[in-house]
Amino acid sequence: MAHCAPALACTHATAWATTPAPWGTTALALTSVNVHLELHGRQVQLTLRDRDEDRLLARLEAVLQRFPVAPVVTSTSTPTGEPWCAKHQVPMHETIGKTGARWFSHRTSDGWCKGK
Repeated sequence: MAHCAPALACTHATAWATTPAPWGTTALALTSVNVHLELHGRQVQLTLRDRDEDRLLARLEAVLQRFPVAPVVTSTSTPTGEPWCAKHQVPMHETIGKTGARWFSHRTSDGWCKGK
């Protein structure tokens, strides 16, 4: 609990206590769901709670419609024909080894990826 100067009116506890939950102030949520969203370029986790599962699912649908997911690119090449890593969503570059062997890869923080 936050500490307030005695001369000032503390609103920390009263603001929280006077904000009613959708299911009432004395009952506990029987159902909950977590969803990860991107909000203003940041990944956030939103938790919804309710006593009624159908109402919770309706609220979840509204949230998911408000924050649509960008389509995932599953193509194996870019519009210019350059190979594309579907796992990391980046272009891959051709490498020709000493023996003439050819492969496509790209560098990651963990090393080299061949798109598999």
